[in-house]
Amino acid sequence: MYFKTEGIILLQKNLGEADKLLTLYTKDHGKLTCIAKGVRRPTSKKSGHVELGNWCEVFIAKGKNIDLLTEVEVKKAFGIENLTPEKVNYIYHLLEIVNLLTPINQKSSKVFYLLLNFLQKVSTLDNFSYISNVFKIKLLKNLGYLASSQLVSSPLKQLFIELENANDYNTNGKIKLNRANNLKLLSFLDSMIENLTERKLKTARFINAKVL
Repeated sequence: MYFKTEGIILLQKNLGEADKLLTLYTKDHGKLTCIAKGVRRPTSKKSGHVELGNWCEVFIAKGKNIDLLTEVEVKKAFGIENLTPEKVNYIYHLLEIVNLLTPINQKSSKVFYLLLNFLQKVSTLDNFSYISNVFKIKLLKNLGYLASSQLVSSPLKQLFIELENANDYNTNGKIKLNRANNLKLLSFLDSMIENLTERKLKTARFINAKVL
């Protein structure tokens, strides 16, 4: 059985001598893993299509134990295309968070389009601290982990509500994050994610140091 979908590559690991184990967040099936056979060979036509952050159209064959990637075509190479190393690291940070927070084979088109929208915005906007906070808040809300109504009254609650209800990632000067509030909010969100996943975020320390 084969199926076609589109997805964003969250994680890749070398497997055997020439293969890769890929984790994608897809529009139709949520997060899934599959093997990309032979993509580490210099002659492979798929090798450049399976980089982190790539938004791809994929054909996948269902396997008994694990699925097999049979065809892949890049729609947009967010992880490597015309971006500074700093912006690439920003992208990897959010890919890590989506991978840690989402379960396998649980569809959420909202999460898919949230991630896709973020990837499109981070390549064109410079205010990463803002769009990172918006993304994390909306992701936690969409996954049912957190909403502003659950927060006790605090100086950050109003800011949290404004970010939670933000229509897009462009501030247009409407929402201001001073350094102190940004640090508190980043720390709160990353700590919550680490508590939920019971794992340390590998990219958080570097990213937070850069955006403040």
